[in-house]
Parts: sequence; C-alpha cells; structure tokens
Amino acid sequence: MKSVAKAQTSSGADDIEWRHFPVFEETLTAEPPAPLLVKVEKTCRLLNELMISGSEAEKVRAKSAMTAYGRSLDLLRLLAEVRDRASEPK
Repeated sequence: MKSVAKAQTSSGADDIEWRHFPVFEETLTAEPPAPLLVKVEKTCRLLNELMISGSEAEKVRAKSAMTAYGRSLDLLRLLAEVRDRASEPK
C-alpha cells in the first residue's frame, strides 16, 4: 500500500516509476515462450480438469479463474501487437 500512496503523491519523473510492469515487459520481450506462459498453460489445464470433474463450487470457481486467465492472455496479445506495430519501420 505504501507504493500506491507514494504514486498518488508523486509528480513529474517520480510518477512514471509505478507504470513499470516487469513481468509483462519480460514476457513481451522473451523470444521463446516465457516461463509465465508455461505456468499459465499448466494452470489452465488444471482448471479445465476441475471444470469437468470438480464439485459444483469448484466448477464455478474454475470457470471464473479460466475467464480471468483468458482476459489476461487477450491483454498480453494486444500488448504484443502494439509493441510490434510500434517497432515497424515507418
């Protein structure tokens, strides 16, 4: 919480520091699939198993988690497209 408060009271160059997302940045710059993507794939497989064979409560939670992972991957894909367009010669 301290970093949030600091970001809210900072101005100028200090304000930019909170905008760094090292995990996303590492994932976007990695040539082979980043370890994060391997973990996401494994987790999604486990969630899929729960959606098939879990209790009703587990199925609901797994479906919600799968939706969140899907949205995160959509965001990652969008960021990669923006990165690729930005690096194209004009």
